[in-house]
Amino acid sequence: MRKYLLPLSGIAILAAANGAFAASATSNFNVKVTVNTACTVSATDLNFGSFTGSIPAGTTGSSTATVSCNKGTSYALSFATGAGPAAATGTATANMANGANPTIPANLTVSTTAQSATGGNDTTTINGTIVAAVTNPAVGTYTIAQAIYVLY
Repeated sequence: MRKYLLPLSGIAILAAANGAFAASATSNFNVKVTVNTACTVSATDLNFGSFTGSIPAGTTGSSTATVSCNKGTSYALSFATGAGPAAATGTATANMANGANPTIPANLTVSTTAQSATGGNDTTTINGTIVAAVTNPAVGTYTIAQAIYVLY
């Protein structure tokens, strides 16, 4: 049986020697992802309350705007569209309507100071003030849809 082991061991040594001469090559490649700037904005309703009879001038209300942008993105809130935070408009007049009845105007303000996004939900207060006293307005709910923009 030993006669057979000698040729087998020689074949094993030759096979191992051939593996020692194998060549290899290497290359590097980049692994990457690109994150584009993106922001969203939403706001709660601004409610001045309920009144019986007249509405006094200077009546105030507020809303909360919530902005979500990629972390570190510079942004500002605005009542008008524009090219970046520097174009932000922080005042608007909202003429709330109830059918054919006269409108009830309110001045709206929001800070247009450029912010740096935290990467989470950032909040800002929108303030509203009834411009002038409204004496005996028609019964009903006065509303208007007001746009708020996040400029970045």
